[in-house]
Amino acid sequence: MPTHQETKAVLSPASAMPIEEIWRALVNDQLIPWFQPIVEISSRKVIAAEALARWQHPALGVLSPVSFVPAMEERGMIRELTELILEKSLYACSDWQERGHDIPVTINLTSMSLDDDSLCEQLLQKVRILGLEPAKLTLEFSESTLRQHWQKADAQLSQLRTAGFGIDEFGIGVTLTDKLLISHFSLLKVDRAFVQGVSSNQHLQAILREDISLAKASGLTTVAIGVEDTADLATLAELGCDAVQGYICSPPRAAAEFLQWISEWEKG
Repeated sequence: MPTHQETKAVLSPASAMPIEEIWRALVNDQLIPWFQPIVEISSRKVIAAEALARWQHPALGVLSPVSFVPAMEERGMIRELTELILEKSLYACSDWQERGHDIPVTINLTSMSLDDDSLCEQLLQKVRILGLEPAKLTLEFSESTLRQHWQKADAQLSQLRTAGFGIDEFGIGVTLTDKLLISHFSLLKVDRAFVQGVSSNQHLQAILREDISLAKASGLTTVAIGVEDTADLATLAELGCDAVQGYICSPPRAAAEFLQWISEWEKG
């Protein structure tokens, strides 16, 4: 797989932003999704794009989530952010589809989403309005969220999976809770902590070999996050990992730039 050599974009540093400024960012449409591709190792095909929140600050430039998400969590504003990123990501997915690019999007959801009994119906309504199939949306929950709320998660994930949405777990290692919920997943992401340097780390290789084997036995697609090195990429391929996400392919990009990138990538 050819690698992407572009220098990483430097996000403008910022301390915790004032909550009033964050509210203005919501109102003024400054919080937007950027997209990072998930690429199948064997075919180089882009199989999905993960939506990552960014703040297009008028004075400071593009800010990463660490600049605003903690403050939004503290003030109970995460639901508004999630809703905003979800809707903009689905619009982008619809636009790509109209332009001939069949690329599902992955959205991060929090434990608050699992507490909403109408979550599945709300999501179905959103995709239908845009003429998208539920399969065009994969929902990502952190491993800790699923473990802490596994009884509630079991019912919600079952409903979402039946409706046709993809379910993505972000984590590694297998527990009893994972075994109870794994039938709902369509994809398992492997954290960068288990990926970077794996080519020279026998211990990490042993962990990944076991987890990838379990994922394959359960019919899950495995995605390694934070891949930057060609040696690590080769090792992941040898271990049977299906896909990668990281700067080795592309950094996160705004929707229009991502569309331009995908057109070039598909040309080879």
